[in-house]
Amino acid sequence: MLAAARARVNEGQNKSLGEAVSALALAGLASTTESRGPSDGGLVLLPSTPGHVITGDMVAEAMLDE
Repeated sequence: MLAAARARVNEGQNKSLGEAVSALALAGLASTTESRGPSDGGLVLLPSTPGHVITGDMVAEAMLDE
């Protein structure tokens, strides 16, 4: 956060380090309130393809690949 704030001051986006930290914090708060799509208990759900089911066997096989 501090490095990003310093970069903003060096680029002339903010006058002081405190102003830059505040701007970054406010931007972070604003981004958390925007809609990110469907969620389930706070967990953002990935888009799905109708009819495509992921089975436990598929997950186990994918885990072996890592």
